[in-house]
Amino acid sequence: MNARIVPRGRLLLLEPQFVMRRTVSTLARDMGLADVQEATSPAVAGRLLAERRFDALLMAVDEEGEALALMRRVRAGEAQHPADVPIAATATHCDVELALRLKELDICRLLLKPFKVRGMLEVISALGAPAPLSQG
Repeated sequence: MNARIVPRGRLLLLEPQFVMRRTVSTLARDMGLADVQEATSPAVAGRLLAERRFDALLMAVDEEGEALALMRRVRAGEAQHPADVPIAATATHCDVELALRLKELDICRLLLKPFKVRGMLEVISALGAPAPLSQG
């Protein structure tokens, strides 16, 4: 008998690298960690945030600062989501300036690249993606 695993909540994954994004989203769904919606860029993530409700966000910090700006809009309540939605980030490096920005934005976890898929799955699990906030 195959038991169907029900994901714990809806997660928006912003990750520009196709293989990493697809692998993580597929495994997270299969493991029941979250119902993952994939975004390839901050612009796509912004559109998805306007269209759907997410229980948690995992966003890659980009060099242009667009992902940070999107996180700032979420925290300011400008993204039709609760300002306290759990957000985790990935980045290629973290200097003092970025660390302070992430702390200011109440980012709960930071995963530095390069990392293994397991690392992202652990972050998704830590986000908890609790019982869904919405069905729409």
